[in-house]
Amino acid sequence: MKRLLTAAVVLLAFSCKKENTLQPQNTPTIQISNSTASFNTTITTPIVNVQSCGAKGDGITDDTQAIVKAITQAKANKVPTVYFPDGTYLIKTAGNNSGVIALANGVGLQGNSPATCHIKLSTGRHNPTSLFYQAWWDEPTVSDIVIQGIDFDGASFGQTYDASYEYGHALSINNGQNIEVRDCKFQNLRGDGLLFGDTFLSSINQRITYNVNVHDSEFYNIYREGVMFCCTNGGSFYNNNVHGNGYFVAGVDIERHSLNETVQNISVYNNIFNFTDGYGPIERGGPAVRYRRAVAMGFFYAGYTAGVDVRSGSHKIYGNKIYQGQIDCFGHINVNISDNTFTNTYENITGVSMITAPAINVADPDGNTSGLLNVDVVSNVINSSMPGNGIAFNHYKNVTAKANTITGTQADGISILNTTGMVVSNTITNVGTTTKKASGIVINGTTPGLYVGFNKVADTKTGTNRTVNYAVQIQSENGGDSKPHIENNKGVNLLMGIVSEYYYQLGFAIVADNTAG
Repeated sequence: MKRLLTAAVVLLAFSCKKENTLQPQNTPTIQISNSTASFNTTITTPIVNVQSCGAKGDGITDDTQAIVKAITQAKANKVPTVYFPDGTYLIKTAGNNSGVIALANGVGLQGNSPATCHIKLSTGRHNPTSLFYQAWWDEPTVSDIVIQGIDFDGASFGQTYDASYEYGHALSINNGQNIEVRDCKFQNLRGDGLLFGDTFLSSINQRITYNVNVHDSEFYNIYREGVMFCCTNGGSFYNNNVHGNGYFVAGVDIERHSLNETVQNISVYNNIFNFTDGYGPIERGGPAVRYRRAVAMGFFYAGYTAGVDVRSGSHKIYGNKIYQGQIDCFGHINVNISDNTFTNTYENITGVSMITAPAINVADPDGNTSGLLNVDVVSNVINSSMPGNGIAFNHYKNVTAKANTITGTQADGISILNTTGMVVSNTITNVGTTTKKASGIVINGTTPGLYVGFNKVADTKTGTNRTVNYAVQIQSENGGDSKPHIENNKGVNLLMGIVSEYYYQLGFAIVADNTAG
């Protein structure tokens, strides 16, 4: 005999008109088979329904104050969710310099689906601020919230802006923990989709977010970043779709602005960054291009004062599919960039700011920062005809470039400048152009103890169409106190040879067992 357990999930709604009155909503039933008996279980989920607080959701009425009332009511009754039935909730109120609607601690926002539930900013504004924000002076923390099933639309096409304006976010949360955003859409915003943490404060981690998770959402036509993690310790961004126009800085920006912030332990994985259906902002200068940063880690406006510290890094960027885009790591340490796939066709990016040419760029933002180390670039597939390297390292120690596949870059496949570590087991094919030849791996500057081994570099073209000079080329004097090792590399059909040493330092490197195919 089978036992049938039926669990009814009931949404219990607090009424704005009469406090503490519970009104049952939809009651979907879940059936679970068991072998011996049958009984029913009811799980209650309390909500405040914005329509019971006066919201119309008709796309015409100003629903701002109804939403404010619903959030206030939810907080007062310790209800975790404000519920938005299907509709379009128009925000017409001007708001203040921080935003229009203040979030509350412990109160999330929920709709049924971003296809049917829309929160939209009214048009005709100049430099509109955030739709939702944390009023940290009144609400010092916004924690333990879930935001799901809603389309947030900033209507940027119907607004006017100063050229430098970039602060019209969908949601801005400066201080809190346990924040989840799922199954949402963020679109048409002259700012960020989501902003977590706060910047330029007088003491360390004065306002910081912890355990922030954004997943299964869409970001479309976002001017600055889809998501910015600044002053955040512990966050994830996964299973999201980032596309459209904009992304002045990046699809995801993991950015430390000053020495008093912590930006650590962010994971970005299994996302699609597809910039083929839009262009970067004209404010970047140069020609309009689709090519943009998918993920940016770093840039320090204030800079390090005495070498790196441990409060920026320990990020994992993996399993992403990137079209017309790249990854930058500036000044962060202990970073893993692995199993990402890049597909980039040629664009002229001369004069375009806020992007760099390599598909993966690991570099010192200041050029003289001490202590940059431990970046692993592993098993990425880079198919790019952009005028940059597949992978570039500049002024880092103890890096690893392993098992990457690089095809078609117009510059050298892997560039190593003033960097130590291992470059092993990479496959590099058809780099360079007929007018500007390139090599598989190039080494410049001081690289003590660098190990370059078991890489395969090939040119599949014939005759004068070949573009690859060497498998490994040392292009400048090496001032290291220990010799680089260049061993067991293979070159196939190359123009000039397998290994080229710098002509003023012949014999300085340890070169052994490199072969031609």
